Amino acid sequence: MKNFTKILVLIACLVFSASAQTETLTNSNVIEMSKIGLDKEIILKKISDSRNAFDVSYGALIELKKFGVETAVIALMMEKAEQKTPGNPSTTTQTVNMSQGFSDSVPRNQPSSPDVPSAKEALLGARTIAIEKSSINPSRQALEKELLKRKEWEQFNLSIERYKESADLFMEIGFVHFSLISHRYVWRVYDRRSGIVVAAGETTSWGSLAENIARDVAKKLNALRVK
Repeated sequence: MKNFTKILVLIACLVFSASAQTETLTNSNVIEMSKIGLDKEIILKKISDSRNAFDVSYGALIELKKFGVETAVIALMMEKAEQKTPGNPSTTTQTVNMSQGFSDSVPRNQPSSPDVPSAKEALLGARTIAIEKSSINPSRQALEKELLKRKEWEQFNLSIERYKESADLFMEIGFVHFSLISHRYVWRVYDRRSGIVVAAGETTSWGSLAENIARDVAKKLNALRVK
């Protein structure tokens, strides 16, 4: 009898786990989580980890705000909905390490040649770079603007592209969870073809986050260039 009970418990756990992995969040789910007072970071993580069928139309956004859904949560809903738009290359499925916000997916279009470039060779040979974010902030527009303002950036001869699938390099930015006081953000620049890390760093959102990241990225890439 005890063994039978254990089997039932195991089956129930497996069914619950499977349903959790395939559940699809809707606006109503987000509103419900907000109404019962769940912490914003918990809701953000749930949205990041789940499939969704969000309605981010004009009327739906107004309704979300009326029900007290925080702006950061609405922004992530819009970003997730945008990624599902037909024809958007960013719909590619990838596994994200939520502790640092970095992609763990295997780089695509890896060269068949065993020759892997050094970080400096990858930087000097690149002509385009794209920005990927697992965090809401900073906005791509703000970061692109700050990068283009840096004098060092002119030396790299890099054009900023929207999608990493067509870029030589791509930069990933993520918020370090549980750093609500220090507001830490981490970034890495990868060579898309080989997957090697060209440069990496960490900064905080004190002041201007976009400016802080742009300064750190330009500084470290420039140090690599003249190395």
